[in-house]
Amino acid sequence: MNIVRIAYTFLLAASLPCAIFLIRYACKRRTVPGANYFILLMLAAIVYNGGYIGEINSASLSTAMVWFDLEHLAIPLEHYFWLMMSLEYVRAPKRFLKMAKYIMLYHPVSYLVIYFTNRWHHLYIPVYRFVSNDYFPVIVSSKGVLYILMVASGTLMGLIATFFYIRAYLHSPRLHRYGHIIMILASLLPWFSVYLDATNTSYLGIDYYPVVSIFSGLLYAFGIFKFRVFRTIPLAMQIVFRNSKEGTLLIDLTDRLIDVNDAFLKIYPELNKLSDKYTFASFIQAHPELNGLSEGNDKLQYQRMINGEEGYFSAEITEILTEDGLQIGKILTINDVTLFVEHQKRLEAMASMALTKAETNEMSFLQAQIKPHFLNNTLSVIASMITVNPEEAKNLIGNLGEYLSSCCYFDSTSLMAALEKELEIVNTYVAIEKARFGERLNFQVICDKIPDLKIPRLVLQPLVENAIRHGILKKSEGGNVKLTIRCEGGKINFEIQDDGVGMGEEQINALEINDEQKTGVGLINIHKRLLKCYGEGLNIVSVRGQGTSVAFSVLLKNNHQLDLQEEPIRSMTVSLNGI
Repeated sequence: MNIVRIAYTFLLAASLPCAIFLIRYACKRRTVPGANYFILLMLAAIVYNGGYIGEINSASLSTAMVWFDLEHLAIPLEHYFWLMMSLEYVRAPKRFLKMAKYIMLYHPVSYLVIYFTNRWHHLYIPVYRFVSNDYFPVIVSSKGVLYILMVASGTLMGLIATFFYIRAYLHSPRLHRYGHIIMILASLLPWFSVYLDATNTSYLGIDYYPVVSIFSGLLYAFGIFKFRVFRTIPLAMQIVFRNSKEGTLLIDLTDRLIDVNDAFLKIYPELNKLSDKYTFASFIQAHPELNGLSEGNDKLQYQRMINGEEGYFSAEITEILTEDGLQIGKILTINDVTLFVEHQKRLEAMASMALTKAETNEMSFLQAQIKPHFLNNTLSVIASMITVNPEEAKNLIGNLGEYLSSCCYFDSTSLMAALEKELEIVNTYVAIEKARFGERLNFQVICDKIPDLKIPRLVLQPLVENAIRHGILKKSEGGNVKLTIRCEGGKINFEIQDDGVGMGEEQINALEINDEQKTGVGLINIHKRLLKCYGEGLNIVSVRGQGTSVAFSVLLKNNHQLDLQEEPIRSMTVSLNGI
């Protein structure tokens, strides 16, 4: 094997891993218009280049023709994928793109039919010759009328793509036009090699298309993933964009700033001169008040001095999506909300007085809240049991009625309830949950005797509910919940323990300061009510993976006498046979 054949074989072989690299690169960015057809184009190029390696290293015409046939499987597909990549890349009208996807299949189909039936009609290539170019043998062929027809068909596809490239170039922002130029150059190079081969005028009779196609692939990748030539800002040059009172900054997928309107310039006048190297990240870095947007948040409110006066602004980032759901950029919008914030502050001052007067009513309202999902799930269980176990369905309806009666009834003049009554509500709730979750749930009340004591309404039931729903039922095997009541040192101590999934320190802190339960009576509300009544709130201890303990104490004042009942409440496991 001579040095020329070795060199060209090495060059062709090197193109294969290069194509694989481009495919892997594009696969990670498949949402970019044109990326999927680019991947298919590179796969076809790998087949073509591999076939040509075999052709130029064949010892006979028959062997070379096997590889030559393999190349011709890829050639028409490359033409088709290249056209569709171009049309999708420049964002051709959706209707035209859909039509082209099917109509242009005529080219690969007719090409393959003509080529592989050539042995019978000889109108594509009449004669094949296997001749030496003084370095290695190559296939030289005369061209028939159908060959010329297929070259003309491919040229038509090239003209269609070029038309849309030029059309998109004229309608694109300045920063995107470089990409169109690169894509046009990348398209012209392979076609020059096609025409050289068609006229048998290539040097040494070598087909340069395999190597050139990979080089063009590099340019395509640069154009597609660097510049993304499509209409990111269809209204950017129109009056609506320029004169909008909402400050608007347009950002492409490479994080570069594309355009900005006049309202935005009033807030950030330094953007009057946009630079190709000015990115959104550098803009955020230069303006610390916008740092919150770079932390994954898409909304932010902040303050900024404008002409010596403090203003309040609302910033929001939204994605620009095509009708196909592809992201083609982002928009940063900024609104001046100074008047709104000042008005809001006045309203907050007025509301503060009203909230103080409404505290008592708030506690009553919280007691009346019902969780819709709990009611819906319970009714679903009852519906499923009616035909299977009517008697137990009847019992469950009774339990639900008692539960709703207890939750819905409130009296602003009597915010306290007997402990015995609160325990009945707890047991009714557990019976309902037990009907749904069966042996996954075990519940105990541990108390020597029931104290004759009044506590704030609906304190125990929500705590037991949190232990069940957020501790036990998050474990596939379920677990145990214990409610312990003890009299110690002038206090009645209540503790709800579970051996569920537990919580970390951050979650515990969040429960203590935030109302995580947007519906129903949350831990923060119980904590606040206990503080108002006794000066002490909830004490939460939890170990992740081991369980949670929620405890509180009720001080025994002079007017709270312990009248212990004669019969103790049994330490019971709520298995509730049959439910």
